[in-house]
Amino acid sequence: SVDEIVAILAHELGHWKMWHTACNLLVVQAHLLAFFFCLGGVLGYPGLYSSFGFGGERATVVGLLLFSNIISPVEHVIQFLQHLLSRRFEYQADQYAVDQGRGEDLTRGLIKISKENKSDANPDPLYSAYHHTHPALIERLGAIEKALKKRS
Repeated sequence: SVDEIVAILAHELGHWKMWHTACNLLVVQAHLLAFFFCLGGVLGYPGLYSSFGFGGERATVVGLLLFSNIISPVEHVIQFLQHLLSRRFEYQADQYAVDQGRGEDLTRGLIKISKENKSDANPDPLYSAYHHTHPALIERLGAIEKALKKRS
């Protein structure tokens, strides 16, 4: 319905008003800066090559492969933290829609979107926290309901 679309739009405007896109951009840029700084350090460190049996050779491809293996666990932690931030932003944008008087419509709209996308409304919390940038539908609906009760 039109009211549900307006509620979803209010949610998206919440992202805009709270500078979520700019914050995400800064986080990604900081991540890339740190990544390339570390990559430069690894590619320029001869001890790394020799410790893996590459002697005096410092082939860039070898350095990239070694770096990708070294950085992989760190990248998993960073991805988890980025998803936590993204999920927090989703709750804040939902709260903004509730504050605009669109909580009930947002609830109905999110349910329709979830059904249309055939998404799991209640996935395992650990799996969801690691793999999904948005909270599970059941978690979002609970937070919206709590905000609506607090508001009235």
